[in-house]
Amino acid sequence: MKFTCSKNDLSEALQTVSRAVANKPQMPILSGVYIRAEGSTLEMQANNFSLGIIAKTPVNTEEPGELVVVGKYFLEIVRKLSGDAVTISYEPGESVVNIQSESASFNLMAMSPEDFPKVKSQEVVTSFKIRAGKLKNLIRKTAFACSTDEVRPIFTGCLFEIGGTSVTVAATNTHRLSIVRDQLAEEVAELRFVVPAGNLRDLMRMLESSAPENPVTVDYCGKYMSFTFDNIFMTSRLIEGQFPPYDKVIPSSSETFVTANVAELLSAVDRVALISKETEYNTIRFIFSQNGIEISSTSPEVGKASEHVACTIEGPDLDISFNVAYIFDVLKALDGAECRIALNQRLSPADIREAGNDNFIYVVTPVRT
Repeated sequence: MKFTCSKNDLSEALQTVSRAVANKPQMPILSGVYIRAEGSTLEMQANNFSLGIIAKTPVNTEEPGELVVVGKYFLEIVRKLSGDAVTISYEPGESVVNIQSESASFNLMAMSPEDFPKVKSQEVVTSFKIRAGKLKNLIRKTAFACSTDEVRPIFTGCLFEIGGTSVTVAATNTHRLSIVRDQLAEEVAELRFVVPAGNLRDLMRMLESSAPENPVTVDYCGKYMSFTFDNIFMTSRLIEGQFPPYDKVIPSSSETFVTANVAELLSAVDRVALISKETEYNTIRFIFSQNGIEISSTSPEVGKASEHVACTIEGPDLDISFNVAYIFDVLKALDGAECRIALNQRLSPADIREAGNDNFIYVVTPVRT
């Protein structure tokens, strides 16, 4: 096996598939990246059984073949090569692969390609297309709200609900809930599935290099989902279980309505958070009144911070506290210039949305102080 390709192309493809390399592999082969060169195409794969990725890049093949090399070291070597082109050669049955670029030469341990669990396409039940920009936005506005506690796996993923031309994605860790809705260009049969948030975040990063209008083909395969776009194929295991009826958490009515500038509110929260990080529950206090929003946090060991933000308020004044991370996360996810915050009592959930846009709903539970 021998091929030559662009260092930048190789590095980009490696960066993509490395997201699926197992951090703590159950088997040594799962720490590897599978490489196959044939004709003008170089195919690389990584698979940790929860997430599998295939990336393809142009190559000049002198001798076709395949091998598996440890992904961590291979990626670091390619990143630091000084040349524009990389030549890789490997003799089947040998234990090392040679990597050359300009005056640099590396011999890296290789593994048998026959032992690698290749990423496979599953039998497709339903398929649809969505623009890359839309899919990235659906993930960006929900995945951050998922739980990281593996004790309740269903809350570590995002629920996708699809029917007709509508798609809804919801995520919750039981203390906050994020919901976003959008439209598809085609009608799709009703689907309901939960994708691990970590896999979706990897997908979102891969979509960064894709044009917003590029189509992404999404295949539902029962226990797996796959996403195909550009020169990338990604498959993700789904989370089994019953996602809770999230719509019941959304407040049906509110007494106090606040309209504020997102950038101003985000900046103020960010500054006050310097003190709140030292409190027991990372708590930040909001006093909503006709004079605006008074944001503050107090730590007995560190000190106190407070800041005033102008806003428009309708309804009774309210004194309420939140986990600062839960507020900071949603403010970063908002796209509009203004947000609308709907409130009831000091221990009742708050409803936060982009002003004039009900397709993105965020519900957060206050902290009892």
